[in-house]
Amino acid sequence: MLTDERSTNQAPSKAAAQSLGAPQNDDRIASQAMGALEREQLLPGLRVSLSVDHGWLTLSGDAAHGVERSAAECVVRYVPGVKGVTNRLVIAMAEQR
Repeated sequence: MLTDERSTNQAPSKAAAQSLGAPQNDDRIASQAMGALEREQLLPGLRVSLSVDHGWLTLSGDAAHGVERSAAECVVRYVPGVKGVTNRLVIAMAEQR
């Protein structure tokens, strides 16, 4: 089973995020990130949900392969306003052997 991985050292505290100019619209970031995942042809069967808190995006769900897991993180990392990504996608059991 995979553990959480952070793309940067750690998520900022809420107070720090607010003082650094937290994103004005996490809903916009979430919508753009989901759209980017839906358009990505390498991820046709990805079952994912995401949440955004002050620009910090968290991916949750299942990936069929490690490549899908990594690709999903790469896709959302470059959405404008994303400050970091926590990847909680779990790889299907067949891949984990």
